[in-house]
Amino acid sequence: MKRLVYRLLPTIFSFLALAAAVGVKPTCAFFWYQPEVPKALRK
Repeated sequence: MKRLVYRLLPTIFSFLALAAAVGVKPTCAFFWYQPEVPKALRK
């Protein structure tokens, strides 16, 4: 049983890390998005 747990833990945590990365990436892209300011609005 212990051997099975030690084999499954890295797989489970790899999947969780992948899920976290997929969940965070759109949020980061949204927060760092800076559209170009139109020429009419520039001083």
